[in-house]
Amino acid sequence: MSVQINDLELLDAVRDFALRHSHPAVQKFSDSMQNWGDDWVSIEPTYLPAADFLAEAIANTDQQTRPLVETFAQHKNRMHWEQSYKKADDVVPDAMLEGYAFAEIIGKRGPFISDRIRAGMGIWGPDILYPRHQHQAEEIYIVLAGAAEFKIGVDDETRHVAGDVVYVQSNMPHGFRTTDQSLVVYYLWQAGDLRQTSSFG
Repeated sequence: MSVQINDLELLDAVRDFALRHSHPAVQKFSDSMQNWGDDWVSIEPTYLPAADFLAEAIANTDQQTRPLVETFAQHKNRMHWEQSYKKADDVVPDAMLEGYAFAEIIGKRGPFISDRIRAGMGIWGPDILYPRHQHQAEEIYIVLAGAAEFKIGVDDETRHVAGDVVYVQSNMPHGFRTTDQSLVVYYLWQAGDLRQTSSFG
């Protein structure tokens, strides 16, 4: 089975955005991104309501982030949207479960298979709390659209807007609250279990 053209467009957009980014924290992921692997699998599209925030989020981007958000919005109906948590887990608020989703482009579950790096897009609707959590992998959030108040470790909450980079060290507690706008982020994980479910508390 050959790689679908639409998937290649997403791969190019995700990979190029990271490799061209000038922030030192993002550059830490360059080697993993350049050598992510070479395997592709067909992924069944799935829908989650949070994906519908993409269209309106375009207005809350900046010049650097808008093309990537537009690319994801163009392909949102053929992407595999998912969530890490369930209501029975009782670890995140119901409002978050009703208003968030992420789509992996590179990672252990594909469509571009990698055990070195995980990359994709996450979406949270307005006024959502993502409680403090942690995981082994180091992580980058690049805010593509909207804004959120991030809490990293013992630091005070800091508002980050489109274009900002938020770096999270391995096993560092972190979380955020979205504003009255939906939040769209580009995420990168490397080192540790790339599909580890976060721990809370």
